[in-house]
Amino acid sequence: MTSILDASALISLIPTLLPSSKSIETPQDALALLSHAILTSVAFRLIAVDDSSSTIQSSANTLPDEWNKHGPGSYTLRYRHEQSSMEFVVKISKLGSRTMFNAIAVENDKATSLDISTNDFTSPSSFPYSAEAPAAPPLVHCYISSNRVTDFVSQFKLKIIQKLVPGLRKDGYTEEVDVTTTNPPNFEQGSATVRTPPTIPRYNPDDEFPLRMPSRNPLEIGRRDRDPAPGGSFQPPPLFSPSGGDGMFVGPDHPIFGRRGPGGLGGIGGMPGRGPWGGDGYLPPMGAPPGARFDPVGPGFGTGGIGPFHGNLGPRRPNLPGEGDPDNDEFMPPGASDMYM
Repeated sequence: MTSILDASALISLIPTLLPSSKSIETPQDALALLSHAILTSVAFRLIAVDDSSSTIQSSANTLPDEWNKHGPGSYTLRYRHEQSSMEFVVKISKLGSRTMFNAIAVENDKATSLDISTNDFTSPSSFPYSAEAPAAPPLVHCYISSNRVTDFVSQFKLKIIQKLVPGLRKDGYTEEVDVTTTNPPNFEQGSATVRTPPTIPRYNPDDEFPLRMPSRNPLEIGRRDRDPAPGGSFQPPPLFSPSGGDGMFVGPDHPIFGRRGPGGLGGIGGMPGRGPWGGDGYLPPMGAPPGARFDPVGPGFGTGGIGPFHGNLGPRRPNLPGEGDPDNDEFMPPGASDMYM
C-alpha cells in the first residue's frame, strides 16, 4: 500500500491548500505549508490560523488569505482530530537559520517540538514561488528534492504527530520507529540481568616488589643523631627507641646493612637480615667464583658488637665460625707459594 505521506503525494496536495494567491513567499512559508499538508493527510482538521476562537469552515483544509500574515517569523495553526476530543495547536517560528515547530494538546498540556535547519530542507533561491507563474519550476525544487521531503516527513511524524496522537489509525499511515529508544543489540526482552562495569584491581606495589623494604616515616631519619651513644648500665634510658640504628654510630644493625629483627631474611652468626653470602642476602648462590677471597657485604662482626659501643658491657661469647673479626680473608689464596709467607 502506498503511503499517504509519500513525497510526491504531499507535493501534489500543497497547491490545493493555498489560498487564491497561490504564492509561497519564504522558506518558512514552504515548511509551514508542508507541515499543514502532512496533518491534512492524516485527517487533522484546521479550525483557525491564530490564537482566537474563530473557526474555519473548509472541508478541504484550504488556508485563508491571512494564514502567513505574521510570517516568516511566526505561524499559528489550530486543529482537531476525529480520534481525539482535544484541540491541537502548532506554532512555527523562525529562529535565525533554524525553524522551530512547537505543538501542544491543549487540554492535557502535552507538548512536543521539532527543531530543524531551514536550509537543510528548502532552497532559498526558489523564493518567492508562484504556482501560477508561466513556466514555473516544479514545486519540489522549493524543498531541494523528494528525498528531503521524505526526511522531513519522518521527523515530523516522530516528533509531532506520534507525540500528540499516539497510535493514530489511518489507511496508508504507519508510525516511525525511534531508533534512539530501541533496545541495544543482544538485549533479551524481560531479562532482569544487570550488567555491571568491570572492576579495575587496585595497584599494590607489594605484589610487584614482594622483597622491598618496609616504608618508614621520613621525619624519623637521623633521629638518633641526638642520642648517638647506646645506653649502658650507668646511663639514663635513650631518648628514642633503641630500634632503628640510623644515627651517627654505624654498627651491624644500621639500616645500611639490610633488614633486621623478626621476619627478616635470615642470616648467619645470629644476625637476622644477613644472607649466607653476605649483606642483605640478595647476593645469589655462587655469586662469587669458587675459591675466591670474598668479603661478605657488610660489617664483619657478630652480635657481640664492637668494643663498648654496642650492646651491653658484659662478657662476650666466643665468635662462631663465619662471624667476628678478622674474617677469612687472612688465609692465603688457594695454590699460593712461599712468596706469600
